[in-house]
Amino acid sequence: MNSFHDRLASPQVLLLDGGLGTLLMAAGLPAGTPPELWNVENPDAVQAAHRAYVDAGSDAVHANTFGANPLRLAHVGLTGRAAELNQAGVALARAAKARYVIGDMGPTGEFLPPVGHGNVEAWREAFVAQAEILRAAGVDAFHIETMMDRREASAALAAVRSVAPELPVMVSLTFDRKKKGFFTAFGDQPETALVQLAAEGAAAVGANCSLASRDMAELVNRAAPQVTALVVQPNAGRPRQHGDRCRYEEEPDSFAHTMVQALVPGLCALGGCCGTTPAFISALRQQLERLR
Repeated sequence: MNSFHDRLASPQVLLLDGGLGTLLMAAGLPAGTPPELWNVENPDAVQAAHRAYVDAGSDAVHANTFGANPLRLAHVGLTGRAAELNQAGVALARAAKARYVIGDMGPTGEFLPPVGHGNVEAWREAFVAQAEILRAAGVDAFHIETMMDRREASAALAAVRSVAPELPVMVSLTFDRKKKGFFTAFGDQPETALVQLAAEGAAAVGANCSLASRDMAELVNRAAPQVTALVVQPNAGRPRQHGDRCRYEEEPDSFAHTMVQALVPGLCALGGCCGTTPAFISALRQQLERLR
């Protein structure tokens, strides 16, 4: 099997998975329960979700470790359980027979002053701790994703590279579309923030969450000339509330068609985020196969 580094450099797009939380909620994950807790409390459901994406055609799946850095776990009453939850998350993804397992790393949930009381050094320590666990557990790569502040993304990237310089690290920010372009909640623009993250050593940079496929396709066209390796995971459209459930407006075929039409040189990894399911990944796989 080629290394993840080699796979990213391949002319064939690496197909990622879709919304893991989407499947776990459909399986009964109670509102407010950290998904990572199911790595030990309902491992069959987590493994089944990974397996569904593998069967749909995903080349790589994200371990269920997005919120398992020590700072974020402490905020939800799970202090001291980072090793247990991260190790279990990687094992479940590997047991689903995924070709590649990605150590998923999300934000701490804290913000820098004056918005909050976050501290870059404390962030770095938390990301180092998580990265050390994920590396020891045997991940093939890392994905730092859903970052609203480029400064936190940079802290996470530096932390991971200090722990596992031999493994590729993808970094994704989450952008909203405004009248003047795409911006994170803290004012970062893809044309500059992604270039900076690439210069800091990210193997691929891009965007996930927030945007539907059509907006993500436009972001790809704006960012592609600036960076050499792009990773994108759009949402399945806008969420709509139906009773106590949230539904998304896009269908798998239209989602896949839009994203495949947006393929440009340098777009090396593609998947889905909130609201996407194995049906979306299967549709993407079919569209990609037609291009070969």
